[in-house]
Amino acid sequence: MKSDSRIVAIAVILIAVMLIGEIVVYTSGTDSFNADATITDDGDGIEYSVSSSGSNIYSVLITDNDSFKSIDTLYIYYDSTYESNYQPVTVAVGAKALTQEYYIEQLIKTVEYRGLSNVITVNAGELENLMKQDTSSSGQAVVVISGALPDTVYTGVSSDYIFNWMSNGGTLYWLGSLLGSCYATTTEIITVTNDYQTLFFGGDCLNTTDTSNAYSEITDNEYGNLLSLTYNNVKYAVNMTAMKTLTSDCLFVGFTEDGYASIAFIKYGNGMICILGGDYSNKQISDLAQIVTSQLCYNSKLIESYNGSVTRSTSTGTILTTIPKDRNVVVYIYLGGYFPVYGEAFIFSAT
Repeated sequence: MKSDSRIVAIAVILIAVMLIGEIVVYTSGTDSFNADATITDDGDGIEYSVSSSGSNIYSVLITDNDSFKSIDTLYIYYDSTYESNYQPVTVAVGAKALTQEYYIEQLIKTVEYRGLSNVITVNAGELENLMKQDTSSSGQAVVVISGALPDTVYTGVSSDYIFNWMSNGGTLYWLGSLLGSCYATTTEIITVTNDYQTLFFGGDCLNTTDTSNAYSEITDNEYGNLLSLTYNNVKYAVNMTAMKTLTSDCLFVGFTEDGYASIAFIKYGNGMICILGGDYSNKQISDLAQIVTSQLCYNSKLIESYNGSVTRSTSTGTILTTIPKDRNVVVYIYLGGYFPVYGEAFIFSAT
């Protein structure tokens, strides 16, 4: 019996050492990754390469974004002097609470290791300066996780700066509450009494019910599976049927329940609104990073995709397919599947 106990103890120690080793490898920053993609000389496909110092699965997605300009600058709204509607996530004892500050910190790191480095945090005044300019805002995107836009850009009326900015090409990524239902000042959260859904969407479409968890995958497209999206919550989300009656310029990816989509992209003027359903979550951070860095938009159409693996080497290949020359095409390559460790988008603008 003593011998058996010693064997069990040794096995436990060995497993612990192995797990610690895995953690060190994953977090040490010693692994290296790289990717590249080009259109073939005769224009009949994409040549790609993927490199890893470890062993990883990878995915290559080729997407036609029509005339929508890819995002080159990501702004994240945060202002500690303004009231926030953010509800910190309750976590297990010993884990770090997902506060608004920590959420933003993790989001910045996540989009950076997936290839987007031009990320800028802005306060209420800086957000106003960004949005009040009457110039093209194509290529600009703002993430709002505070649960309430500041009164510098939104007060519940159609003349607010947020609407002009989106009309001129800006993209708004929204999560954590009902878009437009309230706004923030330096002292309080004010409820909007106007028809806020019509202001943003042209009619009612948001989830104001108790429906939250979604158990079905959206099958209209393959993006949910191909991008390894995992957050299946539709609280505050967009109803697909209601939205489609308001505009055909929309795309839904991820999961669905009672007609609501976990992620929705909707055209607004020359810009876009993207709604991510659910309360704040690490899975939500990962999904947000995936859709931002892969450059998905309301009229994205999958041209082709490929999944492969690479082990301490460089994997190369050619995906033969028609690449439209008069459209904005994005090739997004990421490693790690449901646990991404690296990503890069290669943008081929319309000529």
